[in-house]
This record gives sequence, C-alpha cells and structure tokens, in this order.
Amino acid sequence: MDELNFGAQLMTLPQIFRNRFFTVPDYQRGYAWDVRQVEELLKDLDHLIDDGVEHRHYTGTLVLSRAADSTSDFHVVDGQQRLTTVVIAMRLLGGHLLADDQANMSTLYVRRGNSGAERTVLQLNSDTRQYFERVVLGSGHSDAEPATLEAHGRLLVARKLINEWMIRRLESGTTALQLRSTFESEMGFLVYAPSEDAETGIMFEVINNRGKPLSELEKVKNYLIYCCVKLSAPTLRKDIDDDWSRILRNLNIAGKTAPADEGGFLRYCMVVHFGLNKTDSQYGYDELKKRLELDSSIREANRRGAVVSAIKHFVHFMKSAALWYARLYGRNHDGLDSSLIALLDKIRAQDRHASIMPLFLALVIKNDERGANLLRLLDLLEKLNFRVYMARNITKRNDSGQGYLYDYAANYYSKKLLESIPDEERTLPKSPIVDDHQALEYRLVEFVLDFAPDLIFDSSFRLELESNDDFYKWGGLRYFLMSYEQQLQPNKTIQIDKITMSRSEGKSGDYLSVEHRWAVNNRNGEGENNRKIDYFERRRLGNFVLLELRPNIIGSNEDIEQKIKLYVEGVGEEPPTDLQQVRRMVTDTRSVLNDLKDRTRSKNYYLELNRLINNRVEGRLARFALKRWSIGDYLGYKELKKRAELDSIEDPQQ
Repeated sequence: MDELNFGAQLMTLPQIFRNRFFTVPDYQRGYAWDVRQVEELLKDLDHLIDDGVEHRHYTGTLVLSRAADSTSDFHVVDGQQRLTTVVIAMRLLGGHLLADDQANMSTLYVRRGNSGAERTVLQLNSDTRQYFERVVLGSGHSDAEPATLEAHGRLLVARKLINEWMIRRLESGTTALQLRSTFESEMGFLVYAPSEDAETGIMFEVINNRGKPLSELEKVKNYLIYCCVKLSAPTLRKDIDDDWSRILRNLNIAGKTAPADEGGFLRYCMVVHFGLNKTDSQYGYDELKKRLELDSSIREANRRGAVVSAIKHFVHFMKSAALWYARLYGRNHDGLDSSLIALLDKIRAQDRHASIMPLFLALVIKNDERGANLLRLLDLLEKLNFRVYMARNITKRNDSGQGYLYDYAANYYSKKLLESIPDEERTLPKSPIVDDHQALEYRLVEFVLDFAPDLIFDSSFRLELESNDDFYKWGGLRYFLMSYEQQLQPNKTIQIDKITMSRSEGKSGDYLSVEHRWAVNNRNGEGENNRKIDYFERRRLGNFVLLELRPNIIGSNEDIEQKIKLYVEGVGEEPPTDLQQVRRMVTDTRSVLNDLKDRTRSKNYYLELNRLINNRVEGRLARFALKRWSIGDYLGYKELKKRAELDSIEDPQQ
C-alpha cells in the first residue's frame, strides 16, 4: 500500500481500492444523496467523456481512518456518499463487460475474499448494509427485501439513475471499456488517511468548516468526536460512536432524517438540555462549542473531567430523545402503557409540533415514561397545541408564544420552574403549587388562557359572513372530525393518525375523506338563492363530515335527500356508513326537512335548509370542541380566568 501518495496528489479508483476495504461506521448517517447530487456526478462524467479530457479530474475528497490492528481496513470519515455512488456505478458497469473483466471489476470494487469468507469491499452502516448488499449490489429488485428506511429508497433511486445513464451512453456509441477508462483513469480523488487519531480529530473540524453542506446534527457529531481526540478520551469516543448509531437508527424509525428534521431534533435537545432560548437554539453547533469551552479545558487539567461529563450527559440526552422520536413518530411502543400510547397517537396526529416538542421531550425524559404527572401534563400539552396552534386563526404566526414554551421546557427539565412563579400565586385555594409538575401545569393553563381563551376558541369554529375563510382549507379539520368520531364511539379502536393521513400518502381500508354535505353542484343558487350567501354556507364547519371514500364518490353531487338515504342504507354492494357523526348529521337533516315539510320549495328553500342544518351541526361541533379541549379541570384555571377577566375590565382595549 503506497501511503506516501495519500493527500499528496489525485488518486485513481484502482489506487484507492486495491487491497483495501472500507466501512461506514454506524455513527454516520445513511446514504443521503438525492436525485440532484447523483445527476451532478453523472454530468461530470458526461463532460469527461465528451470533452476528451486527458488529465485527471478532481472528483472529490475522501477522509479515512485506519481501523485498529489493520493495514487494509479503513473507516470512512467523510465522502461516503460519493464513494457509495461510485461503487454502485462500478457494479453496474461490470455487467456490460466480458466475463474476465467483469470478475476483475467485481473483485476490485464489489466483493472479494476466499470462498466462504468473501466480504463486500464497501460496507455501509448497519441500518443500510444488508439492503445495499442484497438489493442495490444485487439484482435491484426489492420485493424480497423491501425498503424500510429513507436511505434504502435513495440507494435504489441512485442505482436506477446510474443504470439509465449508463444504458444511454452505451446506446449513443460509448463502449463499456471507454466508460471504465473514464472511471478509472480520469476521475481523481484527494484521499486523507491520517496516521494518528489526533490528526483524524482535526480533520473532523476541517470538514465542518470547509463549506460542505452538512446538517447541524452531523456537525455536532463531528465536533464531539474532535473533542474526544483533543481531550484524549478514547472511552468517551467509543461511547459516542455507539450512542450515535442508536440516535440515527431511532431517527430512521421515526422517519426524521431530512436535514431540516435533524436540525429540529438538535434544536429541541439544545433547548431542553442546555436551556437555550428560542433564538440561540437556531445555532446549535456554535452554541455547543461555546458551552463546552474545549480550549480552556485543554489548558486547565481540572476542567477536563467537567467537559467529558458534559459531553457524556448531552449525548445520553440525545439518545433518549431519539428513542422518544421513534416512539412518537415511528410507533415503537414496546413496553409502554396503553394510556401513554393513546396520548402519543393523539399528539402524533396533530400536524404542528415545533412549539411543543421541547416540552414533550422534557416531560417524557424527566418522568422516565411513567407516572400520573406525565399523563396529565401530556394531555394538557395536546390540548394546548390544538387550541393555540391548530385551531383556526387563533394566532397570527405559527410560532407565537414559542419562546415561552421553550423556557418552560428548559426550566422544567432543570427543576427551576417553580422558582418562576411568585409566592402569592403559589397559594391557590384548593391545591397550592408545591413542585415543578404543578408549576408547569399552572404555566400551561396560563398560556392557553392568554392565547386561546374559551370565547376566542369557541369563535374559531364559526365564520363571519364577510370572511373569505373556508373550513375545507383548515389544516386541523381531519384531526378535529376524527377526534369527534372518537368521542361518539369511545369503545371502538380508531387509529387516529392513520385516519388523518392524506389520500396521497396511500389509501387504506380505513381511509376517510372530508365530505361537503352541501356540494358545489347542489342547488348552486342560480335564480334560486343568493350566490354569495349560498357560497358562505358551503364554507362553514357544519357543512363538513368525515365519510368513507366510496359513498363520498357515489353521492358527491346528489341532493341532500338522496345523500342521506345513501349514507344510512348503502347502495348496491356498498354498506351503509359506520361513522356516528354521519348518522348524527342525517338525524339533524331529517329533523330540519320535517320542520320545513310544509314550506313551498320556492326561491330560498334550499338556502334556508342548508343554513338550518349548518346551525345545528356547527353548534354541536363547537360544544364538543369546548368539552374535548377543555382546560377547566387543570390547576389554576379558575384563578387565572378570573384574573384575565379583571384585566380586560381594567383595560377595555385588551
């Protein structure tokens, strides 16, 4: 192995791969290139082929770390995406060569070793290794080995793009040998394989700051490993490697591996663990460097232990947080109590989490997944999130009040929240505030009453005549209607997050659509109703109901008399509805039809019919909402409500 050439000049693929094996450690995230990056590499290859380049072209940088007790095994510190893509290309190119050349290519780039002891030349991390070897480097068919992670799908897309590109080149007259020459002679890589672990640590810091578009989470991981090297803490380094693989695995289970998702995860962890405010939490990597104060700990021996401990505790917190991500988003519920699972299902089905996630993590990690305090506070958190962030037009911005909630999360986790409540407010008549659990409950009730008191919450379910709003466009409509169905059928198991998925996410046997009871083509108002008022009635909350997909399609443009018959009696082989909210709507409609039976069906008959039904349904739904998301039983509600009412009297502008 020619070590003198490492980093000194551009190396070719044969020079890099000959007699070497490469492993992507588990602390590295899975394959992350999307269509754009793969196509950019293929365009570079097109230029090399079409422009007749005779010199070696810089293709990328690889940073490798020697595996312990081996001269041929290397860990891929940086460059795994490009290296993986190249290996896929060489595997596919081998299929277009003669038998001897194909065997040679496979041995060099894909798989080698004595019979019975072969191993792949490039091993990906444990989450993607088997899929990569069996499917991507195999036939490309995933029937027997379905893609279960985002990285799996990206690998298969990369294989497809490369295969299509290769076929186009071959059909255009480029030979397989010319392609091989381009890959092996004209592509050049700068390869760094430091001989000392300390040098590898320095490389992590260089990688973080050389403009490569890493996620904040990746930059933090690299920096923590760099810290371990500078602090001469090999045991901590091993622990971080092991814990990080679990963090990535659970984020995979949660389906939260996009850079924005990883950034959000890091931000929430920094808020809770380090007490960052909302603004500083946007710069997790920089803030972590400030808090660890690595340089001073290197100079002062007595600080070394404190920094090692700080790193250890933070990584442990992130590992716990990632596990709860898997439980919340990935439904990894092993060992959890059924009452806790039910709350997780409700929170997951809500479509906005950014403001409450630090509080969620603080609650579940601090309470270690059990206890009445956890259940009570999570229930309150679900109600707060719906009332403030999901209900229609409650806040002008999606992040209104977010800073307060972040502060509550940090102070609750660090057991400092009780201190924030003045002594005179702790002495509530029936239940004095004596600990941080009660302090958080009090603060959350106060938050809800500030942003979404009952009167404002109730009004959010009703439209003003001049409003341009349409409840069909309300993001919380499906969750609201499904919650209503749960209340009507408390003994029926309803997977609320499965029901609230959109049609584009994949139909299921439980798929329900949102139905306009009064459809666009029903009595459209020409010569009969006032079009503006008729349009207003179609946009009201009372006009919408969840319905099984087939009855919705069949009866979409029928008049109301035909619709309700279809819903309760079925049609042909289609069974009647199983949804109680539909049956309630049918009861309301029949009652109104009966009230109007003696009315002449003149100009405004259908408008009045629709309005009366809307009034009944809308009123019932608003009453349900006030009960379902009531905070009246929580600590401090009566006192805080009374205080708010007194403040509004003193300040009429409020």
